[in-house]
Amino acid sequence: MNTIDAAAPVPYAARISDRLAWTRDQVSPADWLITMPERALDEIEQVIDILRANPMDVRALCLDDYPLEACRELMGQVRRVLDEGVGMAVLNRLPVERHSKEALTAIYWLLSSMIARPVAQSFDGRLLYDVRDTGLKTSTRVRSDLTNQEISWHSDYGFNFPPPYLGLLVLRVAREGGVSKAASMMTAHNVLHERRPDLLQRLYVPFYWNRQGEHPEGDPVTHRYPVFQMEGGRVRSRFNPALIPVGYRLMGLEPDALGLESLREVGSILSDPAHHISFVLEAGQIQYVNNFRLAHLRTDFVDYDEPDAKRHLVRIFLRDSGRRSYMG
Repeated sequence: MNTIDAAAPVPYAARISDRLAWTRDQVSPADWLITMPERALDEIEQVIDILRANPMDVRALCLDDYPLEACRELMGQVRRVLDEGVGMAVLNRLPVERHSKEALTAIYWLLSSMIARPVAQSFDGRLLYDVRDTGLKTSTRVRSDLTNQEISWHSDYGFNFPPPYLGLLVLRVAREGGVSKAASMMTAHNVLHERRPDLLQRLYVPFYWNRQGEHPEGDPVTHRYPVFQMEGGRVRSRFNPALIPVGYRLMGLEPDALGLESLREVGSILSDPAHHISFVLEAGQIQYVNNFRLAHLRTDFVDYDEPDAKRHLVRIFLRDSGRRSYMG
């Protein structure tokens, strides 16, 4: 069954001209790599000392309880880069060699809370999510971020109520591989606007998305969302082509040919070296991403054998609207 061909034409946005539509030659590390100033690092050491003497559950930490003026200035800069700059910022860096995971995660929580409110990123209500290889392979209920397999171009959790911002605290890196890439979905929009407006129009029509079992018992197993939509006068995106064919199979349907072609074309545009940047995250760095404007990728990696040396990141979702629960 295919109902898309009979759909009325869907209007799409004109060419996007703001800073969030960029190509590789238009950005440099100076646009997204932010050195943490000494004043902010001094404040962080003070807070770690306070928490060592006065332990607190990380989820109960309150910004007003700690002296963090320089950190607030720093995170204001991060928020501006996410909203008005290239849409990604990497903080360089927390003293990961000197402090425990617990202390670093507490600082990460406080810094991230200056961007937006931390929210659940799984149906069980988890607010902080450990990203590391479990030895499993990607399946319906095994997320690719729990494997060492390549994670192809995507934005996070487009099948539900995705966060506008997400963060990754890097505690340890892999022995080999694990290269990160980032690309502007706004640039993909512009390329399609110029070359294939028929495909761009299709991307404004909803697809069925597999919800990966992240929903209440008895709820529909799919959601319907477009890849591009207008919100508040701006284009926002959600992209994860791996989840869409599965969504159609779960509905007993075949995805339309134009829809599949449009998804492949977006992936091709993002993969063009002219349209993305590549970098390797280092231990102690924190990456923040505008999840409504960028897509990202991570190559496969080879990890260390020792459990205490294996690659380990901590992810956080940030959103000020809706409830803090996963369903929003």
